[in-house]
Amino acid sequence: MARKVIDVRIVNAATDGQESVIQELSSELFQNVFPLYFPELEIQRFKKRGVLSLQNQLYQGTLKEAFQIMACLQTVHSMLSKQHRVYDAKERALFNKNCALLNDCGMNFPFTYDDFQTGAGSEACGYRRLI
Repeated sequence: MARKVIDVRIVNAATDGQESVIQELSSELFQNVFPLYFPELEIQRFKKRGVLSLQNQLYQGTLKEAFQIMACLQTVHSMLSKQHRVYDAKERALFNKNCALLNDCGMNFPFTYDDFQTGAGSEACGYRRLI
């Protein structure tokens, strides 16, 4: 007689409070950070296309994912809110790592580090067609 092996995993689900914090952080980015880099019309397009929204086919709603998304959103917010940003390889790597984690966890974040470049060397700041 053959044995049948069943793989069972126990995971902790994200709380309602964590998911509301994720929504608050997303709103904060839309209201206070994106206007520093993008025109209002482009921000409205982002909202319609589901930028910073959770994608059900990727987001499992686990505690780990919720914490990762919250930490990434806070890091991105902190990096982009700085008045005097330093554009170096370490900052680029940190930003890219957080963008990748957001997308891996099911949050639509289609940006690159260069989308948020400002200053004399950046003619197309925020105007790349993301979607």
